[in-house]
Amino acid sequence: MSFFELGISQPILQKTIEALFSDRSNIIYPGSCKLFIASKRQAKICTREKKFFEILTNAKKQAISACEESFQYDRWNCSLVYNGKAKKRIFNKIYRETAFIHALLAASLTHAVAKACASGELKSCSCVGSFRKNTTWKVNGCGDDFKQGKRMMKNFLDFNHAGNDQIAETLKQDVMIGVDSIGEQMREVCKCHGFSGSCTTKTCWKRLGPFNSAMGLLKKHYHHAVKKKLLNYTTKRAITPQAKKKMKSDEKYLVYLQKTPNLCVWTKGRTCKNRHNCATLCCGRGYLTTKKNVTSRCKCRMVNCCFVECDTCVKEAEIFTCK
Repeated sequence: MSFFELGISQPILQKTIEALFSDRSNIIYPGSCKLFIASKRQAKICTREKKFFEILTNAKKQAISACEESFQYDRWNCSLVYNGKAKKRIFNKIYRETAFIHALLAASLTHAVAKACASGELKSCSCVGSFRKNTTWKVNGCGDDFKQGKRMMKNFLDFNHAGNDQIAETLKQDVMIGVDSIGEQMREVCKCHGFSGSCTTKTCWKRLGPFNSAMGLLKKHYHHAVKKKLLNYTTKRAITPQAKKKMKSDEKYLVYLQKTPNLCVWTKGRTCKNRHNCATLCCGRGYLTTKKNVTSRCKCRMVNCCFVECDTCVKEAEIFTCK
């Protein structure tokens, strides 16, 4: 039974994640955020920060693109519904996939804001100032502002007002797993300055890797997610201190509440990455092998100093398809 069927009003956090992931169209909605019908709080942010619509768009696109690429050879391939059935939407309950999507979108939004801070697109970001690290060199420069990305993501999703019932606590934990996955990609980058190649002064800044670099960790969280016992799906009562304490013990894990439906019935006709992948994707039904000519660039070489010229090669490739 879904939230809608139960008559439960969703917090902004859930509404926003679902809206960003579900709508794959290019529809422009009324209001300053444009990608969905925003709350008053969200509309103020999008009005104050003129570039925030572009940041939201980037966060949405990179999350969905990374998800589809990463899960293209899994039983769940980042689809909105299970087994092609409209009634079995991944947002109807808190499945493993629902938990992952909340982590994914929170991570992408945090990453997009942090990158926008470094490029000067947001007024609310402050550039890291200079400070002396020792007597010979100093650290300064504008880096990717992870802290601001985290802060702005929580503010935009109205994180602190998402509720304190079991569903809310579960999804808030999943959101923070996504954010922390981005934080773990933070690295310090430095550039030396000085005469004759010396390093009398260093300029250092914090830099995040490409969003895809965090997908490996996010997918690991997906596969190691922990299923929690459902206390009462129809109530919005706050969970007990004892239950909250127990959740704390698993706070490093992605958490979900309902078991994913059997996905094997919907993998017929799917293409495997290789024979080994077919063993999992095809659920033991076997697979068909066909051959196909594939063209690619090859024998590349430098021509006239500055141009790369390549031949086109054709090779026969095996295609594996689930029965």
